[in-house]
Amino acid sequence: MALQALQSSGVTFRKILSHFPEELSLAFAYGSGVYRQAGPNSDQKNAMLDFVFTVDDPVTWHSKNLKKNWSHYSFLKILGPRIITSIQNNYGARVYCNPLITCDGRLIKYGVISTSVLIEDLLNWNTLYVAGRLQKPDVIQL
Repeated sequence: MALQALQSSGVTFRKILSHFPEELSLAFAYGSGVYRQAGPNSDQKNAMLDFVFTVDDPVTWHSKNLKKNWSHYSFLKILGPRIITSIQNNYGARVYCNPLITCDGRLIKYGVISTSVLIEDLLNWNTLYVAGRLQKPDVIQL
């Protein structure tokens, strides 16, 4: 049985991605907001859309995103893009997440990962955080 993706997901995702800096090397969406789930709580229109954004230069990307989307960030925004990138690259799964964001009338969550860190995780399974998400059905935008 094939999984059914969100109706017109390409258009929906491109509209959402237009709210972010263009310097993405890869963006993908995953989870119940993308693919229909069975059961009584399967209202896909209200499900959160989960994204991962891969960027070559996270300091520049966060700098531009802070200018466009200041409200997306926690208190760390006052420390600036270098500190945000340092936290992203050196702690946990090496992904900086901005949860519970409303974008184009949809609730989204997005994580930002360095391209080099993603490649390392895919090759060596260092954290399996993003590699694990890519083992599930995804919608990928290049």
